Amino acid sequence: MKRIKTRESLRQRRWIRAAALVGLLLGVAHASISSADSVLLSDSNLVSGSESSVFSFQAPGPGTVSVQITNVAWPQTLNSLSFMAATASQVLSSWSMSGAAPTTSTSQTLYFQVAKGGSYFADVAATAGGPLELGVYSLSLTFTPATSPVPLPGAAWLLIAGLATLLAVFHLTRQRPATLRAV
Repeated sequence: MKRIKTRESLRQRRWIRAAALVGLLLGVAHASISSADSVLLSDSNLVSGSESSVFSFQAPGPGTVSVQITNVAWPQTLNSLSFMAATASQVLSSWSMSGAAPTTSTSQTLYFQVAKGGSYFADVAATAGGPLELGVYSLSLTFTPATSPVPLPGAAWLLIAGLATLLAVFHLTRQRPATLRAV
C-alpha cells in the first residue's frame, strides 16, 4: 500500500505540535504560579480544662491567610473553641464554637487579608469537657501572596517574543524541501 504525505498534512502536524508545546508551557507556568502557598503555622494542642494559647506568625507580604482549625474528637471534642487573628492594634478575624460538643471531629476554615508583611498573632482559647476534661485541637495557617496584575509593557514584550518565536519556527520548517515518497 502506498502512502504519500502531502504538504498540507505535514503543515497540520506542525501546527498541532506547536499548539501542544504552547499548552504544555502554559500549564507548567500555571502550576508554578499556583503552588506559591506557604505554611505559616501548623500545630496541635492537648487541652486540659480551659487553656488559651497565643501563636505569632510572620506574613512575608500582602496576601490572604487561610486558617483551618479542627476540634478533634479525642477522647472527645472540646466544649468550646475560639480563634482570633490580630495585629498589635486590630482584630483581623475571629470565630468561636461553644455549647454541646459534637461527637465527631469538626473543622472550620477562615480567610483574612493582610495588607503588608510583618508579625501577626493567632489566639486560640479552648475548654475541654467530659470526665477527663481533655481535648485536642489542630491549627493550620497558610499564606497565599496577593497577585499583582502583570504590567502591560512586560506582557506585550512577552507576547511579541512568543509570536516571533512561533513565526521563526514556522519559517524554518517551511524552508526545508518537502519530500514526497512513495513507499
